[in-house]
Parts: sequence; structure tokens; C-alpha cells
Amino acid sequence: MAGLIAWHELFTEDVTGAVPFYSELLGLELETADMGDFQYTMLKKGEHTEAGFVPKPPDTPESTPNHWYPYIHVDDVDATIEKAKTLGAEAYMGPMDPMENLRIAVLGDPQRATFGILSSPGAQPSTIVNWNELHATDVDAAASFYGDLVGWTKEPFMEGYFALNAGETAAGGLMQERSGSPVAYWLPYFSVEDVDAAVAWVMEHGGGSIVPPETMEGVGRFAVLSDPGGAAFGVHQP
Repeated sequence: MAGLIAWHELFTEDVTGAVPFYSELLGLELETADMGDFQYTMLKKGEHTEAGFVPKPPDTPESTPNHWYPYIHVDDVDATIEKAKTLGAEAYMGPMDPMENLRIAVLGDPQRATFGILSSPGAQPSTIVNWNELHATDVDAAASFYGDLVGWTKEPFMEGYFALNAGETAAGGLMQERSGSPVAYWLPYFSVEDVDAAVAWVMEHGGGSIVPPETMEGVGRFAVLSDPGGAAFGVHQP
């Protein structure tokens, strides 16, 4: 399980609006855990929770957008934090133990893409998100960072696009950031039964379209959207 993505989180100023948006779009149930300072709402598929919503603290810089980020499973959160710092990353939160047998931290990689790390004997690969894509301001540097930190290897997939592999398993994709963002970012692709229907639903409920639906041989049909708070995400139909 080490090196695979096991959780996702939305950092947003509007948890109240984001929770029903995503649960209705994806047809998922909800579960809530008391975190002391706030109620942590999670998306649930079957018996497993797979993603959560974190409210932006009041002191968050205005330039920080609402955004999704993945959690990579590691064997030792504390050791990974220290290694990440030596590689140029910054610790944003943690380490902390939000519940029994779960240790987490949230970091920013050297190109300021947010990502989390977690260690838990009960961790499982995500199923509601079927692909994770890193849009890097420097592709080679990003591959080197995650390779040194969690052992991912870079493999060409198509022109200008690479797979990031954890052993024999693809953990995510890597491409050059093309929108003009000064920082890198992670983009999750949620699994849906019908991309076109999902896009129409998002547009009817206050979201936006970034990349309209398209079909790619060997990949499936996909689109990139934004929720009403501006957080980018993809939808994918194998």
C-alpha cells in the first residue's frame, strides 16, 4: 500500500455548500467525525470513507484557492516529513493523530502543490477517485521530488504526459502546467457513469467547465470542471 494514494481532501471556504454538491454529483453517502474544532464531513462509498472536507482557517492568505489534494500512504509519517523538508518541501499541518491508528500530515512540495501523507494499517486505495494528476511547473523536478520522497518512478505515457508508478502500479499522472498558474497543483478525477450527464449537472448547480468532455483511446471519456467555490476537479468514465 505504501506509495499509493489512499485519501483526498478539499480545502475550502464553503464546506456547507461543497458537501451536498459532491455527494449529490457522485451519488455518495456522508459520514461525520468530531475533530474538536470542527465537524469533519466525509464522502462514503459502501462501508468505506474516502474523502473529506476541511474548512479554510480565517488567517488563510486570500491568494490560496479552494483546492483538492491527495494523501499518499507512507510507512512513517514523521520520517517522511523530515525527508520532504530536506528536499525543499514545507510542512503545512501535522503530524497529528486524528483518530486511532491514523497519523497524517499535510505538506507543500517544492513547487507548492499541496499533498498529504498518512500512515494507517486500514488504508485502502481510493475508488471514488480513479486518477490523480499533478500539473507541475517543472515536470522533471516534480518527478525527482516524489521519486526521492516516496519512490515513484516516471514512465512516458503519451507525448508530454507521464505516469508516476509505485512499483508496478500507476499512482498518478504528471504533466506540464499550462494554465499559467505560478504553482503546481494536484487534480483528482472522480469516477462517474456518464461524463456528459455529470458535466450538465455541474453546470446546472453553479460549477464551471475548464476542459469540455472528450474521449481518448485507451483512457475513456473525461472532462475537467470547477465546483461553485472554484476548486478544480475531473470526472472520468472508463
